[in-house]
This record gives sequence, C-alpha cells and structure tokens, in this order.
Amino acid sequence: MILRTLVLAAALVANVGAQDVTLDTDGFQRAVSGSPINLPADHASHPATRTEWWYLTGPLRTESGKLFGFQATWFRRGYVRDVDGARSPLAVRDIMLFHGGLSDVENETLYFSDELSRAYGPWAGASTERLDVRLFGNTLVALDDEAQSAKLTMRAEDVVLDLDLDLGASTILYHGEEPGLSIKGPERGQASWYYSMPRIGVAGTISWPDGRAERVTGRAWMDQEWGSSQLSGDQAGWDWFSVAFDDGTDLMLYGMRLKAGGLDATSSGSVGVPGKPARHLTREEFTFRPTGAWTSDVTGATYPSGWILEVPSADLVVTVTPTFPDQEALSPGSTRVTYWEGLCRYEGIRAGQPIVGEGYVELVGYDGEFVERL
Repeated sequence: MILRTLVLAAALVANVGAQDVTLDTDGFQRAVSGSPINLPADHASHPATRTEWWYLTGPLRTESGKLFGFQATWFRRGYVRDVDGARSPLAVRDIMLFHGGLSDVENETLYFSDELSRAYGPWAGASTERLDVRLFGNTLVALDDEAQSAKLTMRAEDVVLDLDLDLGASTILYHGEEPGLSIKGPERGQASWYYSMPRIGVAGTISWPDGRAERVTGRAWMDQEWGSSQLSGDQAGWDWFSVAFDDGTDLMLYGMRLKAGGLDATSSGSVGVPGKPARHLTREEFTFRPTGAWTSDVTGATYPSGWILEVPSADLVVTVTPTFPDQEALSPGSTRVTYWEGLCRYEGIRAGQPIVGEGYVELVGYDGEFVERL
C-alpha cells in the first residue's frame, strides 16, 4: 500500500514527544519533507528507517486462460539503529518477514505462506546498494544496474512462482502532495516515503506439488514504502485499492479508518490518466462505499466485499468485485496479523468511456482492534 501491510510488520504509533522530530526515540529516521525519491537507487533498502517493505501484486493467466492473482511482500523491521558487531556477529539489527499468496480463481482457493528470520548472511536481508531482498527461497533481485528487469521467486504453501519482471515498462506513481512523501497522520514525520510501479510486465511459471508447471503472463503492481512513524493512536486499520486499467489509467486509494468511525483526513490516493501527469488525491476527492460483506469461517471477522469507487475530479466511477470471497490471510509465523488481500475486478466509466482492470484490495484491522504484534 500504502502502508503496505506495513505493519503487517508492526503498527508504529508516532511518539511526537521526541526532542528531534526527524528521529524516533530509538534514532530511526522519520519521513519528512525535502528528501525526494531517487530511482533506481531507492529500490534498495533504507536501514536508517525502522520499517520498510517491497510489495508486488497482480493478475496472471495461463496459456489456457486460467486466472490467478499473486501477492509477494518482503518486510524489513529494524530493532536497533546500530549494532555492536564486536559483541556478537549474530547480534540482531533487522528482521526480515515474507508473505506470499496465490489466488486460484477457478477453484476459489488461496495458497498462503509467511516466514520470518533475522537479517543475516545468506538467510535473509535487503541490499542497501540495489534491489535485492530475500528471505530463504523467496527473492526479488534486479538483473541490471538500472533495475530495468528483475527476477521474483516465491513460495505459497507448496506452490512455487517464478516470474521475470519488466520494470522498465512501468509508469511510476509518487504518492503524496509532495511527490513521494505520503502523510499518514497530523504530526511531522508521521509519514512514509512511498512510490508505486503499476505496469510491470511479468512472465514465468507456476510449479505445482505434483510436478506440473504452467506458463503464466500478466502485469504486476509494485509498491515500495519506508519510514519510522506511521499510524496514530486513533486509527484502527485501512482499506487500500490499486488497479491499472486497460485504457492506461492508474489508480491507488487508501482510507485510514478511525476507531470512532469514518476516515482519517490523511486518507488519500493518486491517479494517473493517459496524456496527463499523475496527481495526488485528497480525502475530499474520492469516495468508496461497500456493496456487500463477507464473514470468515476461520476467524469470524467480517470484511466489506464489493465497493463502488468514485473520483469526480478524474471523471471516474468504478465497481470493484472480488474474484472470490475468501482471500483472507493469516500470518502466525511472522507478523501475526490477519487481513484480507485479494484479486478483484474493476469495471466502470472514465470520461464517458468504459474501462476495466484487475487489481488488488487490502483490508487490515477487521479482526479486532489493530495493535502492535512484534
């Protein structure tokens, strides 16, 4: 996301009493104005910040036309700003976490795995020099210095996904009124650096436990986000939408839900339409309203299921429909957060013309009060 399941690695409540508001109380750097994103350098890790993630989602189709959706998210979570390596070479500075999901639309099945490890040696880590993140066999690695192409390998239960990524083919959305600085709360530094690449061409294989391998092609949406102070204490979770439409329009919206009801004023989004620069959307410029609900048999959580999105300033009205209801993810082996992360169909009208797309929706905080889990 947006906060991309930021906190799927942990909900960071801003401590605004720190003497230097550009740092949190442990010395990690908060996201503040005046540090624009620089690509491809900023595909790499930012260990001066506490929390960071690389997140990819998108639709995939086999040669026979079967539809799948995938999610791959790597999190880096800093525990101490600096480690005294002289005390122990095994001292923990960062941990890495991974969530991998594959939605089988035909069989209405979500395959999902999560893992965790301290960042050390060949096991897990994130390069500070280039796009290279890994956790055991789950890897996202740039294949050239300019990060025009990359390789993704991930596991969801016993299913393995290998994808070649054409990063150079994508447009880029820099989120926030100040491009790249996404405000999440009222205090200075309660923000993240955040950009998206919504049109990454992908091709590769899905390998099944029985030895079958199916070729797939599709398009991925990639988010990278990093910072050290995200949520405020009155926020309960978020709803996040992303889609690249067939007419070239790119759309990202998120609503920060308040415990008292309604959406936080910092809820926002970005829209890019063909032939025009992408622009920031304020809370007043969009609405989304649920059209239904779904209750999990596993957790008992009830999620909205189906929405109507409206962005009058972009002359856009869209209906969002999950490809199947049960795309709930449980992560007991890593972040211990339960959330809904699913492939959806987006259909609507922009500027009087029909548009369609397949994108993702993320719903966090519906299984009870959202609290720090790590």
